[in-house]
Amino acid sequence: ITTITLDSNNIGMEGARHFAEALKINSSVTSIDLRSNRIGDEGVRYLGEALKSNLSVTTINLSDNNIVAEGARHLGEALK
Repeated sequence: ITTITLDSNNIGMEGARHFAEALKINSSVTSIDLRSNRIGDEGVRYLGEALKSNLSVTTINLSDNNIVAEGARHLGEALK
């Protein structure tokens, strides 16, 4: 599996946390679509932490997830 599409599944922050844990140990997924899932800034923090160790993901769609400045900062830190 190289692409995961979970758009509009209402996974929320808790679902993002679990997804992030799996993402930390995955090396085959390159594209993730998590749009419209109410992930929020805290959920993005978990995803950002996972992306620091996951080098295979090249595309991630997080649109319409109630992410504001704090969440953007978490993602920025992950991409350094």
